[in-house]
Amino acid sequence: MDDQITPEEALELVAFRRNCDGDWFVRHVHGDVYGDVYGSVHCNVHGNVNTVLGDVDGDIDGDVGGTVHGRINGLKWQFVETPKEKLQRLIEAKGDQELLEAFNQLEDN
Repeated sequence: MDDQITPEEALELVAFRRNCDGDWFVRHVHGDVYGDVYGSVHCNVHGNVNTVLGDVDGDIDGDVGGTVHGRINGLKWQFVETPKEKLQRLIEAKGDQELLEAFNQLEDN
């Protein structure tokens, strides 16, 4: 068996496109990446557990929907919940619809 991927097999994994300058770029990756990305990711990263294992040597302009293990700019990352967010989370966890409606009404004012 040959260890080389065929162009047809590659196109099942990766879609390409040209930008306005005529340069090629990767538009979509339809599979897992076991290695490095030497460039930017301008959209979303989705996966079985939505996990990036390794370092991100750049900016994240969006949400992190999970846990960060490691450091951000040399500082240990920690989750900070504002008092407002904590109150809303506790009300929602309790499932008290009347309290939730009162909280939302306060937010609207």
